[in-house]
Parts: sequence; structure tokens; C-alpha cells
Amino acid sequence: MRRPPEDCRDWPTAWSTVMAARADSWNNGDITALTVYQDLSELTGLTLEAVESHARDCCQRLIFHETAWRVAIERRLPQAIVTVNPDIFGDLIVPHYGLSDIFDEIVMSWVEQTDDKPVLCDVALSRLQWTGGREAALLIDNRQDLVEAWKQFGGSGYWFQSDAQFAKDLSALLG
Repeated sequence: MRRPPEDCRDWPTAWSTVMAARADSWNNGDITALTVYQDLSELTGLTLEAVESHARDCCQRLIFHETAWRVAIERRLPQAIVTVNPDIFGDLIVPHYGLSDIFDEIVMSWVEQTDDKPVLCDVALSRLQWTGGREAALLIDNRQDLVEAWKQFGGSGYWFQSDAQFAKDLSALLG
């Protein structure tokens, strides 16, 4: 969503302004994409339809990390997506990429109405009917603070920094 639509020079500033004001509420499900789209429309002069179209386009142009995606589709272990994301993740990204067919569970902050990653991870473990301890549940995340929070909660974690590094660390992570 940080990529500007064609012929909209104000987009980067508008996006930053709206996210500073709305990101937490959006991620926690207190507001929907419509509110964000309306704010962006007002700040950029784009029509509501143009903003929504741009959001859809952005969500359909994601590029997955090659090794991480390969591991996900191999389904070596029970797996869940645990994400701090707004409604467009579930509405646009999950169906477009068929993520429900690849992951056993998808736990999203906007649905659970919390951005507390350890709480979201526990929700995923419950839905996976996990009977092991948290220490055997590996969170792979690109944010070190969230990995550390899960570790402090008793879980195992891996800070994803690059696909190349993940490929090197993979055998140690998954045995």
C-alpha cells in the first residue's frame, strides 16, 4: 500500500498520515478498510473506488520469499499464519493466494481484536488443538520484538531477516 497509484504524488504523505492516525485501530478491527479508504480519498482527491482498486491491486501483487513459501506449501508440520493485519488481509490476500488451503489456521488481529502477538499465537495453538508446550511452537516473524515477546511467553522463535538466511537456518529450525 506504500506504492503510490499512478498520477498521485500525494499518496506517500497521505498514506503515512492515515496510518499514523488509524493503523492500530485498523489492525485491531475497530475500523474497517472503508474508513481508511475514505480518509485516503479525502487527502488525495482520488475517488473512493480508485483507492479501493489500488488497495486490491497492491494486495494482488505480493511477492513471497522463495524458501519461506516453499516450506509453507510443503506443509511439513501443522502450521498457522498469525498476523497483525487489518481486514484487507482476510478479505483480499487470503482468498487471492489460497492461504486457507496452505495453512491449517489463519489468526488475524482484526478478527481477534488484539495486536498482542503471544495472545494471537495462543489462539492459533488452541485452534490447531496443540497439546505440546509452547516451547515446541515456533513463531517465525520478521519483527524481532514480536519474536522476543513470544519467547518471553515460553514459545520458540525465529527472527526472519532474509530468505537467504532462512534457507541457511532451515535444517536447524525444522530438523
